[in-house]
Amino acid sequence: MRLEQLTFTRYIAALTVVFFHYGATVFPANLPWLNPIMTAGPIAVSYFYVLSGFIMAIAYYRAGEQQQRPFDTRRYWWARVARIYPVYLLALLLMILAKYHSTGSEPFTVALSLSMLQAWIPGYPLTLNAPGWSLSVEAFFYLCFPLLILLVKRHHLTHLSIAAAGLWVVTQTGHTLLLNSEYYTSRGLLHDMIYYNPLMHLNTFLIGFIAGAWLQEGKLQRLASPNLNTLALLSVALLAMALLVVRQPLMTHSGIQFDYTNGLIAPLFLLFIVLLALNTGKISTLLQHPWLVLLGEASFSLYILQKPLHGIYEKLMPASIDPAGMLHFYLFVILLTLSAVFSYWFFETPLRRFINNFVNRAP
Repeated sequence: MRLEQLTFTRYIAALTVVFFHYGATVFPANLPWLNPIMTAGPIAVSYFYVLSGFIMAIAYYRAGEQQQRPFDTRRYWWARVARIYPVYLLALLLMILAKYHSTGSEPFTVALSLSMLQAWIPGYPLTLNAPGWSLSVEAFFYLCFPLLILLVKRHHLTHLSIAAAGLWVVTQTGHTLLLNSEYYTSRGLLHDMIYYNPLMHLNTFLIGFIAGAWLQEGKLQRLASPNLNTLALLSVALLAMALLVVRQPLMTHSGIQFDYTNGLIAPLFLLFIVLLALNTGKISTLLQHPWLVLLGEASFSLYILQKPLHGIYEKLMPASIDPAGMLHFYLFVILLTLSAVFSYWFFETPLRRFINNFVNRAP
């Protein structure tokens, strides 16, 4: 099942990360009512995780008798390595060479990033290439995925769905309680644990996997009704954006700190993904345009290369261009996007194909 209408949403999500890091003060992100939406980068990472679980289920989960076929772990592991590690390693090496971070020369810091373990240890998730922490989390999801397939084989999908819902409740409750505890300090060790630790994000990947499996089982087809689908899709998108806008006012008036980064609104993301996957109307047709699909495919390179390329960009830009201005930022977005497409065409895809062909070749 090809769901290319979902691909471009990855580019939009990755772009909010770029706005969060470098464009929060430029138009139109500087408008108060748009800023929480356009700079929702950390929350967009949760969207990536839900989408990842969903797509992985579509790719690997087989309903009924086909599910009894053995899971080819060898090909699975190499396919995952080929999918994320070459560009991840390229970005990491660029950061090490540039010595952007004061800890960049410490062997332990480098070893953690090379092994994609940095998100597990407070104090280290954002070292070297900061966006790489999310790939550390994703690597943990890949590690868990064969176990999820095994659990579905041995237990009914309904049981796993209940467990996923329970994990989501526990994660959100734990995150909110710790965020409001007297021991929490911004950017402290507890902050790193509740915001970056892979266990705090597992709920998002799991609910995405469950939804993808149910879709493969043919249980979600009612949501494909054209009239219901389009209306629900637009309503969910508007509701998610409204929740982004009202988060800060709600915290101010309630005195309770909460965040969406660990999946608090992931069920909305999930519903949006399912509805868009089942959409057969004009929205789906538009999003399947080859150029939009290409931008979505290049979004991983855009996301993981943004920090090293921003450093190079700042060194090469003329001093006459205001580094805090709109021109400076949008030139960077254009060059970053072109670089990501170039990376996807000539680095990411060829290496992925080479690794997969090498592993899958006949004895």
